[in-house]
Amino acid sequence: MTESAPDELFELLDAGDVETYAERRLFDGSVDSMAAHIDRKKALADPVRYSILYLLYEYGAASRKRLASETGRNNNDLQHHLRELLDANLMAEIPAPEGADGRQTYYRITTLGKQEIAADLRNLLGERAATDRFEALVDPELAEDIPSESDVRRRPLTVVEDEEVSGEINGYRSELRTKHQAFQQVTTE
Repeated sequence: MTESAPDELFELLDAGDVETYAERRLFDGSVDSMAAHIDRKKALADPVRYSILYLLYEYGAASRKRLASETGRNNNDLQHHLRELLDANLMAEIPAPEGADGRQTYYRITTLGKQEIAADLRNLLGERAATDRFEALVDPELAEDIPSESDVRRRPLTVVEDEEVSGEINGYRSELRTKHQAFQQVTTE
């Protein structure tokens, strides 16, 4: 981040241009802008959209069908919320994972989306955010099979910015997808 000269910044404040002052102080020289940042905050200001993004934070990826089921929204109402999150670059549409129903639309959380949720968790939970308080979920459509609720194996998710932990979670998700693919092959034969 490049810093504007202090005198130039004070001139902005003296002229009553607090928006340009804030833009330069926060985003000067970065790839982001205040407008894009505000758009992300607006997208997350709706409880349904925030909850969808939080689900994707825990799932990693999920089908539109799963999101519709878990939000209780019909396709048209859900589309509005998904579009807002897509436009704000908080989530992305992805191809159907191998072995999954290719007729379904799938979504994943983006790095920006992860940062938004992780920052909120740190702000809400403080030091507790680094403990094993959260469970990584898996979209049942992407899981090995669908056990009963009491048999669901849940794995603690540590909310820290640590590549080792991220690698472990991603490895777990890959392992589940591989098992799901093997299960699909066995059931179709």
